Amino acid sequence: MSNDTQFFDLHITGVGYVNRIREVTPKRGDAFWACDISALTGPADDVDYRRFDCRVSGQEAQKLVKKFNATVADRQEKGLAEPKILIGFKLGDLYTDTFTRTKGDRAGETAVSLKARLLFVNWAKVDGDKVYEAPRRDETASTHTRAQADETASQGTEAPAQPAVSGSVGAAEAVI
Repeated sequence: MSNDTQFFDLHITGVGYVNRIREVTPKRGDAFWACDISALTGPADDVDYRRFDCRVSGQEAQKLVKKFNATVADRQEKGLAEPKILIGFKLGDLYTDTFTRTKGDRAGETAVSLKARLLFVNWAKVDGDKVYEAPRRDETASTHTRAQADETASQGTEAPAQPAVSGSVGAAEAVI
């Protein structure tokens, strides 16, 4: 009998601007980091945006979001404009949440928020300058696969074939 649980993952990859970085302290449970991502969609000469309210889940993504928060706070302290933070991202566990607007001309209306978990940041630019690029996944995957193959070979069994995984964002990054 196997205790392995299988999951079906739904991932969203894209390019977007990071906004509203905050640390959330719920009444119950542990504090966590959150942010909004305004994802770019449509043709490059007529971009539209989709807003995702994200809980930051990936370990490296958490480190980056904390650094982005420090950059925003530093700029605010100096009286400067908030930086434009653009990232290549992977989101997971998308769901909708309905709420009632409490402010503005549309107060009292029901609205929908897209919620997700920020799992991974491929790269990041602050005000157009690249400040982060994730290591290529095919390099780390092939190193891991070779180690598994060596270990399996020493046990006298054949290792299963592992597919190559690419870490690039694709055409969306070329537009930026």
